Amino acid sequence: MSNLEQARGASRATETTRAALIKAATSVFAEHGYDGGSVRLITQRAMANQAAVNYHFGGKEGLYREVLNAATRAFEENAFIDPEELDALSPEDALRRYLHQFLLPLVKRDRVSRYLRIFAWESVQPSEVFSAFIAQSPPRIFLLAERVVKRFLSQEAPTETITFAMLWLAQQPMFFVREAERLAKPPFSLKFDEASLERLVDTLASFSLRGLANQ
Repeated sequence: MSNLEQARGASRATETTRAALIKAATSVFAEHGYDGGSVRLITQRAMANQAAVNYHFGGKEGLYREVLNAATRAFEENAFIDPEELDALSPEDALRRYLHQFLLPLVKRDRVSRYLRIFAWESVQPSEVFSAFIAQSPPRIFLLAERVVKRFLSQEAPTETITFAMLWLAQQPMFFVREAERLAKPPFSLKFDEASLERLVDTLASFSLRGLANQ
């Protein structure tokens, strides 16, 4: 084997390890949050060693930032809620569409759903890494929540009121996504499937409409 072939093989192995670490970290952070997601568990799942985390990302914080960057790209590429689509709907239907899309992790376990679960963890256990990240690139869940609540508020509504309403709406699906496993156990024993998801959307939309209609 030539030196060039050896170099190419080493490069492919390096990229494979890097991708495996990002994939494993996404799952671990979705399950346990940033604080609870240990490097040990991530490397076990990626079948790599801690030195690889330091080599590729400079440590846990760097790896988490890469996961957040991947989440931002995924949201833009998938565009599971298009802002113009929301604007074309009635305010009430836009609200239901928002809630439905961000509650999908309850019945789906795809890559985007895992990213949403990471954001749900950050809503109760905010990390310094995430705080710095959103200051540069606000997550789509907040931008779209703001777009929805503005449909219900007057044009003269203060910026503070809009921000309060946006944060309040964004928290509605985040709670259920974050606590899904606990809510499925006694004493709640909730079952999350397609039918129950629609009922949850209707219930949250009803509550939300009452609050927003009074603004």
